[in-house]
Amino acid sequence: MEVLLSFLLVSVLLTLAPGPDVLLVLSESVIRGSKSSLLLASGLVFGLVFHTLIIALGWGQFLGVYPQIAQGAKIAGSIYFIYLSIQIFRNLNKKNLPTELNSHDSYNNFKKGLIMNLLNPKVSLFFWLFFPRFIFSEELSLGVQYLILGSIFMLQASIVFFLVSVSASKITPFILSRSNFMYRANFGQGVLLICIAIYFLV
Repeated sequence: MEVLLSFLLVSVLLTLAPGPDVLLVLSESVIRGSKSSLLLASGLVFGLVFHTLIIALGWGQFLGVYPQIAQGAKIAGSIYFIYLSIQIFRNLNKKNLPTELNSHDSYNNFKKGLIMNLLNPKVSLFFWLFFPRFIFSEELSLGVQYLILGSIFMLQASIVFFLVSVSASKITPFILSRSNFMYRANFGQGVLLICIAIYFLV
């Protein structure tokens, strides 16, 4: 139990660290509200299922043996996020204040988070290096233990993203009235997406 609690604590700290995932969730919440941000976060968390299965099934080593797989995913992810940033910059002058999401917007937000996670091989590589440090049972197989660790990681990530989304959305009414706030916020998110694209490649 101590091992699992230690894993949970470290996972929460890692999720809260100012990485691309939490920064994107934060910016989406401030710009378009908590519902939009939570849909994005749902995609991010759902993508963790894929990375957990890769490790549980013992396929993590393929990313080391065949680095071209990881490189291809990095390039695809970078192209996708540069495309998203271009779309934001093209719409900067539009009055895109937060509005009620329709089903198409909801799907796009979920898809953005899912693709961001699926096309980031660093997550699988991180799990491959991180999970073995927290093996907690001599009776259970490694695959089962990795599934449990992955489930814990997904649960805490869901809670952290939820708290970040809701907390950030609370400050939105107080800053929407500031001159050109939405323009600057959307511009910042476009820059953030470019940074994420670079992060994928580095």
